[in-house]
Amino acid sequence: MYLNFPLLTAQAEVQNQRFSDVSNEFWAKDEVTRLVDEGIINGYQDLQFRPGVSIVRGQAANLLTVALDLPDAPYQPIFKDVSSKSSNLRGAMATYQAGIFGGKPDGTFGTSDNLTREQMASVLVKAFKLKDTGEEVRFTDDNKISESHKYGVKVLMQHKITTGKEDGSFAPKDPVTRGSFVVFLHRAMIQTGMLDEKESIKFNKPQTTGKFEPIRFEQKLVKVPLSDNSQTFLRSNNYLQLSAQRVKQHAHATDRIYIYGVSDMKNTRVTVTKRELPNGDYFVFVELRNPDRMPIRVDLVQVEENIESMRLESYSKYPIKKDIDETFGFDIATSPIGVLETITSQGTGQQMIAKSYRSRELEMRYPNGATSHTRELQEERDSYSNILMGSNRVSIYQLYSRGYDVVDQWYLASAEKLFSTNERMDAWIRESVTYYKKRNKWYTANGPYNKMATTIEPMPASGRGYGRNLLLVKEDRVMLLYNQTQERFYEDILHNAFTNLTIFRGSKPYWETEVTSTYLKHLYNITAPFVDTRFNEQIALFLYNGGNAFGHKDYNEGLKNYANLLVQQHKSGNVSALSSTAYYIPDYFPTRQQVRTHTSMNHLLGGMNILLLAYQEFKNPVYLENASAIEKAIRTEEKKWIRSDGDIWYKRAPDGQFIGRDYVHLTLEDLIHSYEMWSKVDQSKAKVFERMIRSKAGYLNKTKQGYTTKIKVGLQRINMSNLLPAGKEHTDAL
Repeated sequence: MYLNFPLLTAQAEVQNQRFSDVSNEFWAKDEVTRLVDEGIINGYQDLQFRPGVSIVRGQAANLLTVALDLPDAPYQPIFKDVSSKSSNLRGAMATYQAGIFGGKPDGTFGTSDNLTREQMASVLVKAFKLKDTGEEVRFTDDNKISESHKYGVKVLMQHKITTGKEDGSFAPKDPVTRGSFVVFLHRAMIQTGMLDEKESIKFNKPQTTGKFEPIRFEQKLVKVPLSDNSQTFLRSNNYLQLSAQRVKQHAHATDRIYIYGVSDMKNTRVTVTKRELPNGDYFVFVELRNPDRMPIRVDLVQVEENIESMRLESYSKYPIKKDIDETFGFDIATSPIGVLETITSQGTGQQMIAKSYRSRELEMRYPNGATSHTRELQEERDSYSNILMGSNRVSIYQLYSRGYDVVDQWYLASAEKLFSTNERMDAWIRESVTYYKKRNKWYTANGPYNKMATTIEPMPASGRGYGRNLLLVKEDRVMLLYNQTQERFYEDILHNAFTNLTIFRGSKPYWETEVTSTYLKHLYNITAPFVDTRFNEQIALFLYNGGNAFGHKDYNEGLKNYANLLVQQHKSGNVSALSSTAYYIPDYFPTRQQVRTHTSMNHLLGGMNILLLAYQEFKNPVYLENASAIEKAIRTEEKKWIRSDGDIWYKRAPDGQFIGRDYVHLTLEDLIHSYEMWSKVDQSKAKVFERMIRSKAGYLNKTKQGYTTKIKVGLQRINMSNLLPAGKEHTDAL
């Protein structure tokens, strides 16, 4: 097949593309560009022209009014579908007055009716006062042309404004597209001397990221007020309408929430949340919630000007090596798309852009009224693309629902660099890929979702059970990296974590796990929600340390609330007592059940350390009293806790039995922390933890299971570096 395009001469004008769907290869690029330059026609807000979309009579009337510079005509109540406030008022009145358009037999102008090819012929002949040249014109489908339009079709053909179809037909009843109408209008204006002929133009090649594909059919666009520096729209072939708007003020961020209804799909909605951070950066979370069976696509479209250059630093440059974990199964989620760096006259900014996540919400209800919440991740999708045409960029974040699902998409935007150097950016990308199971990538406005252990319910048959894991809602690794580097990206992630923890907690002073563990259910008949002491201890420390780093006034609120919760367990009798002054606090506090669970060493140490920190912070002796009782219980049963190989038993059951293989590294981290805490409060009580450190470290050394960075640094702090186990250094505890 040979395609004929205008020859590009040395005088061909070189321009940047105006529209993403009108390129050098488009047959009518010259005509479209010329009429846009003349101010006769425009594209759409998403910088597409959509030449294949049918033009309606009201639009054609408006275009002819501008092209012919017709005088304004006063409003007359002639047409039922043209009011004094109609967007088609000027075009309808002016072209009617000029005798170009007439009304329809039903008393309407037909503003929203497609303009047919035969109608187009008649209005152009009338508009440009074209005369019959006497040349005989025939089409193979002459018999299909309406009598009222035969003259217009003949004259238009005589003047070579149309040549008909390749098969010799005219197709009089076919609708006219925007592209075709522009070509016919341009030819008419050239022939009548209203426009001069110009050389063909050539477009500079645009730069694209991802698989950018214009949507060539009609779309509905609604503006979302996200940024002063760009225009943002929701785009769909369904009608979108703002149904609610609210502002939710958190302690350390502000959420601006926009909720949109979708056509007549009563329960389907799109929620856009802009989370404004204290430093001026912001997250955008988009959720398409579709409980109906009808598939739907919604795009978040961002149009920016004055772009000088851009580049995407992609996570894909480091391939993920996936495996099947015995505890968590196979995690199909991978990593974000990458960091988009943009240079403008105002400076250099960066965005962290995620993939989209399509999931199905799962819920299990129990006879006692409790519920467990998980999601089945059905698809992770690379859904971002952009096109840079000169200095104008269009970015598309695509959300595609198949029905009965929820689709999430997010990005983090900053007018500054998120990473001060390429090396630090690269280090984070490489680390995120290596430890993909423990790095958040599926963020939502209510917190991140991660692969859950296979021992949860409800667990879908696919095994793709995901949930909000409280240990990952807080961002311990990010906190460590922020303290080391002060990078803006880590600062933003921490602000987001503080907000997510507030949202997760709700109105309660502590955090309840929302997913049932079948392990605990089988042991004690415990279902969600319940309090996990380890989770609450880690969150209290995270908020305490993070609050200090950022100067939060409420930095010790979580610490106090959780310490009080631990004290309350002793008062209510929820302890395993060796004596009145020596007892263990269980790992879990069920919300709906009355049962005492086991005590594991890592939970026990974490709770004791929280009580000691609360004592130092608030000087309340009740905290020291409870911490001392835990230390005494450990000291009393020290020899029982230490296994024959030097390792620590995992847990003490309610009946006093010691059971299970301990975590590889986690407990040693806790023992080091306990030693430090008691050394500050009462040196004599630190001795038992020194002995357990030596035993646990010795076991790791013999088995060459390595150590974590936290263990290495901790041993240095307490002057016990000689105990550093042999083996590999790990970023995350095993």
